[in-house]
Amino acid sequence: MRKIIHIVSNRVWGGGEQYVYDLAQRQLADGIPVEICCRPSEVVISPYRQLGIPIHTLPLRGALDVKSAWSLSRIVNEAGPCIIHAHNFKDAYTAAYARSLSSNKDVRVVMCRHLTRKGKNSLLYRWLYRHLDRLIFDSEISRSEFLSTRPTIDPQKLGIVHTSIIVPEKMQDIDVRGKYNIPAHHVIAMYHGRHDAEKGLDVLIEAAAQLRDRPFTLVLLGRGSDEYTAHLKAVIQEKGLQEKVVFSGFVESIPPYVSKADFGILPSVVREGCPLSPMEYMSQGHPVVTTDNGGQREYVVNEVNGLLVPPGDSHQLAKAMARLIDDAGLRNRLGSQAKADFDAKLNYQIFYQQILEQYASTL
Repeated sequence: MRKIIHIVSNRVWGGGEQYVYDLAQRQLADGIPVEICCRPSEVVISPYRQLGIPIHTLPLRGALDVKSAWSLSRIVNEAGPCIIHAHNFKDAYTAAYARSLSSNKDVRVVMCRHLTRKGKNSLLYRWLYRHLDRLIFDSEISRSEFLSTRPTIDPQKLGIVHTSIIVPEKMQDIDVRGKYNIPAHHVIAMYHGRHDAEKGLDVLIEAAAQLRDRPFTLVLLGRGSDEYTAHLKAVIQEKGLQEKVVFSGFVESIPPYVSKADFGILPSVVREGCPLSPMEYMSQGHPVVTTDNGGQREYVVNEVNGLLVPPGDSHQLAKAMARLIDDAGLRNRLGSQAKADFDAKLNYQIFYQQILEQYASTL
């Protein structure tokens, strides 16, 4: 089985690092040898250490980091047939340089693109595109945005794999209503993720203000900067929503909370490639209200398994939320279809098999 060498260059643990952890864990379970190259950051190294795999620490400073390329080339020399899997362009440069410097001729370089950005076409990027064996996007919208600037890359090298989530077989039973003192007759609307203006939380609070007389509680899971959190709390107080909005802060495990929601919300005002939070609700049989500007519209179908609204429009967001608050039948219908669609099209095994197919296309 061809060895997989993942490159992880962030200094902190986030969604990208978890993505690699989950994928590496699944590959190991499948008998595929895996190694990790990362920076000397204990907060990143520690979780990967639990997998019991080789971990190599490199500077990983980007496109001009020759030292990391030399170090990786030595790792590749000892790896035998392998795939270097990078997760951003700067690490893809390191992978491509390492292969060029290595004496190992049975190496493939694969990169996953987790952002929705226009493709660059400088001389350095054109070199990289020639040396990539596969560029995998997390959505059609990410691929289209990349190609909008006509980068010089062979379109046969491009693939699309929607990211997925691992749904725990068992999860802790958390009494969300009791923990946050939510009345029994209130519908629980939930947002989870980074607290940031890009996520549309100001729009969400404005929408909640328009629904102050309806029986619901909005639970906000996650955290952001102290400054932005203070801003949100000030707006909530100004609009008199202290009894309607709960700040839970960071929680270790999201699924037990999501399972107790009645519906989820992702009001992003920026285009995200393949946001995972809608899938969290879908996997638990809950509908989601989300904006129609990103990759989520590729799996959230309006009026079928969720509701789509324009980004930045608090009135339309409030209208969609009101429908789900007022109509339990609608929640159940959309939620049931959301669960069926996740199980049939979006589950982690499907994602994993598609990643393996992307690998195989380079051989």
